[in-house]
Amino acid sequence: MGFTTNGIDAKALRQALLPFVAPAAPIAWALFLGTLAVYAGAVYVAGFSAVPLWLRVIASLVAGGAIPSLFVIGHDAAHGGYTVTARGNALIARIAFLPSLHNYSLWSAIHNRQHHRVPNLKGNNSWSPLSPAEFRALSPLRRARIRLYRSLLGFGPYYLIERWWGAKFFPREALPGVTRAAAWRDFALLCLYLAAFVAALAWDGGWLSIVLGFVLPFAVWNMMMGATIYLQHTNCRAPWYASEAEWRRLASDEDVTIHLRVPRWYGFISHHIMDHPAHHIQPRIPLYRLTAAQARMNELLDGRGRVERFSPRYLFATVRACKLYDYEAGQWCDFAGNPTGRPA
Repeated sequence: MGFTTNGIDAKALRQALLPFVAPAAPIAWALFLGTLAVYAGAVYVAGFSAVPLWLRVIASLVAGGAIPSLFVIGHDAAHGGYTVTARGNALIARIAFLPSLHNYSLWSAIHNRQHHRVPNLKGNNSWSPLSPAEFRALSPLRRARIRLYRSLLGFGPYYLIERWWGAKFFPREALPGVTRAAAWRDFALLCLYLAAFVAALAWDGGWLSIVLGFVLPFAVWNMMMGATIYLQHTNCRAPWYASEAEWRRLASDEDVTIHLRVPRWYGFISHHIMDHPAHHIQPRIPLYRLTAAQARMNELLDGRGRVERFSPRYLFATVRACKLYDYEAGQWCDFAGNPTGRPA
């Protein structure tokens, strides 16, 4: 296999992972229905049951943790690789996106056609870092918001405000590859679901049922989603690029994505979403084959990939170091502009 200055030849790497693009309908539907049952059961206990309050709170947190698991399934289905038919993938994706209130048409356009085309491109992806000069030019209020986002408390607010509300819920403008009619239909579906869900919670138990059945799980989801996409593409060794031309000249998918090794139990409940570089090389690999594909990719890269082991220390160190990005020097820095890592 040929190698380039960017690592292993991308075309050869995609070819090597192609055998893992093998959807299996029985596995796909079993995982989807099982995850949906966990979410529905947790919501019932949290929002509709008469069990003690402490048990309802635990169930609410479980429901919040199940939303990301459902979303990962919807994410795979939106890529067209989760089950064997296009109709089945579209149906599963739309249902799986309901608890997270994500517009299927908007997500498909933004994620599939923008993020995967050029990941870690400035202004084009989640968690795109500002340069020191851009940060200094902001108003004090906006600088305070960026400081919040780039802290351990910022994962949820960032995703809720900047990503979900900004681009993933209702159609604000035309997007390449998606018709406004389709996006508005998916928005109407989300509104019907939300109205029926909140009305049922309110009728059964009032404000407490709304908080435990919807608000708290939705907050947990946003925190987990914000943290996930942050950790997938943020690392002192992971470069970002100021222009698409620069990306095409210097970047490769294995350089800008992080394989974060997590405990086995978390890999199971998260449907292996942190085996992320293999997904970028072959986006249609279903989640139930992703771990094997990532292991093969790591073997082929022979130490050239961005592999990290998750720990609280790793999380704190990453958040502390990755505040702003000097695009000219190609390195992360703090809010004062001081380098926090070697040039990528």
